[in-house]
Amino acid sequence: MSKHRRVKGSSKKAHRRQNVRWLVSITSVLILVLAGWIWLDSTEEDKDLSAIGKGENIVVQIHDPG
Repeated sequence: MSKHRRVKGSSKKAHRRQNVRWLVSITSVLILVLAGWIWLDSTEEDKDLSAIGKGENIVVQIHDPG
């Protein structure tokens, strides 16, 4: 059972400001992770040529300038 100890001289306003900084930091990290996951997923979809034609046999011409 630990109790929260405040550093002498810290006010409620300073404590609230610190909590807001933590919340902003955590939210920023989550947004970056989500954006990275979405980007990775979209690049994998671009490389998957089996999605073209939805199972039907079709001719696909790929231009590779090399």
